[in-house]
Amino acid sequence: MTQDLTLDTEYRRVRETCGYFWMETWQVGTIEGKDAFSYLQTQTTNDCLALKTREGCANAIVTRKGNLRGTFTLYKTGDESAFILMERMQADQVIASLQEFHFREAFTFTKEISGYCLLGLQGPKSLALLNDLTGQVLLDFKTCENRELNIRGHKVWALEKSLTGETGFVLAFDESVRAQVFEAIEDIGKAVGLGPVEHEAMDTLRIEAGLPIFGLDMDEKMLLPETGLEHTAVSYHKGCYTGQEVIARLKTYGAPSFALMGIVQEEGALPLQHNAEMKLGSKRLGVVKSSVYSPSLERNIALAYIQKDFRSPDQTLDVTVEGQPYKITTALLPFYQPVSNLARAEELHGQAMELYKKDDNLDPPIALLREAIALAPKFALGYEALGVLLSKQKKLDEAIALMKRLVEIDPSEIMAHSNLSVYYMEQGRIEDAEAEKGEATALQFEKIIEEKQKERAREAQTKEQEAERERQVGMFQQVLEIDPIDQVANFGLGTIFFERGKYDEALVPLETVVENFKDYSAAYLALGKTLEKLERNDDAEEVYRKGIAAASKKGDLMPLRDMQNRLNKLSSPAS
Repeated sequence: MTQDLTLDTEYRRVRETCGYFWMETWQVGTIEGKDAFSYLQTQTTNDCLALKTREGCANAIVTRKGNLRGTFTLYKTGDESAFILMERMQADQVIASLQEFHFREAFTFTKEISGYCLLGLQGPKSLALLNDLTGQVLLDFKTCENRELNIRGHKVWALEKSLTGETGFVLAFDESVRAQVFEAIEDIGKAVGLGPVEHEAMDTLRIEAGLPIFGLDMDEKMLLPETGLEHTAVSYHKGCYTGQEVIARLKTYGAPSFALMGIVQEEGALPLQHNAEMKLGSKRLGVVKSSVYSPSLERNIALAYIQKDFRSPDQTLDVTVEGQPYKITTALLPFYQPVSNLARAEELHGQAMELYKKDDNLDPPIALLREAIALAPKFALGYEALGVLLSKQKKLDEAIALMKRLVEIDPSEIMAHSNLSVYYMEQGRIEDAEAEKGEATALQFEKIIEEKQKERAREAQTKEQEAERERQVGMFQQVLEIDPIDQVANFGLGTIFFERGKYDEALVPLETVVENFKDYSAAYLALGKTLEKLERNDDAEEVYRKGIAAASKKGDLMPLRDMQNRLNKLSSPAS
């Protein structure tokens, strides 16, 4: 395989196709035994008991004061077993921390599986590559899912892990079959544009994805909520664990003084140095961590810990860094939002249909449609279009095989059975055609009945919900007679009026909340949406800006992102 190691080529390889890299700085350990998950539940920040076999989660260990001790990803492989994927530099600390309170519980740790090697695959076509390697349709992996695969007779574990913001996997297998497995990956990977990716490109991709790493962007001095990991590695619904009180208190009553977010420099500015302190006048604004040039933004960007008064996104600030003037703009993480595989497949489908309209040559659109269903194996529209074009080329056996594959993926797909009926008829297989036509008809009736049942259930649920809303409205109004600025009653009343489409009536209670409880992020979002419905877009923009500032200080990421997206739409020229 030709190896082009230029940074731009490697970057685009991961963003557009698939890149590979050997993960010498990572390792996989294990935990096994009947008490494994109940013990982890008391020692780590995420909900280990909720995991089913093949599922996993990002996880962390903290001190009683909420300081970070280590991070890892847990992959449940069986009822009493799991893999622990961790950076090699953290491994001793992670395992020692997990072992600290292990006394009589029935389980054992292995810090590293002897003789295992790890290969990273990252990019939108990495799932298609795994499908081709195994001869299976694996469909989408859930976040942190794990599966045992067979690649040319060799056992390979595929661990879902995005290190770049794109679809990604860590393949774990025995060193003794390294050459054979890698040869298969290289051989099959040529079709999807597989190639190597070195550290510099990986670092660029990682920082664009807003992923901090231990020892560079975070350390044991930091509270876990400062790092942003609480959004993926913390369960707020599980039972007690070491450090829970501090983390829960920060979630409920405030936000850390400094927290990780992104900064974008103005065009042409020199990159900021690691650990450089930023000041706004005489006030300490924050400290710079990982920085890099971003090909997607065409600017230098950095991860930085920013003081809570300045964590609203899209603020342009004139700061000094080590005494030198800089202009920076704050940004939500990640800097880069990947395009979903389904969206890529839909775009390829559109391109294929345009080619089909313009040219009699069916090969180019067929190639695009093959790529589309490789990216999104459940994309039924792609199967249908590809089947039609193949049938036009008289490749009926292939068209039939394609529809059978879709039936395996989704047995209720009516279109697949209808098309099979047509293709069988063209082959003169009357009996098979009639059978598929009957199956399509039966599924159509089942679908109609199912929709009717769902409609009745929705109507019943709507009546129940309306009765419950009436009860709540009465309760909230009674509370407001006693305390006109009660937070819960006003927000609840405003929300109910909004859901009923009574937007004028929703205004007063929601305005009461934001006027009297200026850190209530959800109320700003609800008020802004109400103002949009009333076509008061200028007022909505103002509310969203105030709400974004409040949510930034408090660390309420979900309403913050929603308000930012709504503000962007309102502010765009098309609006």
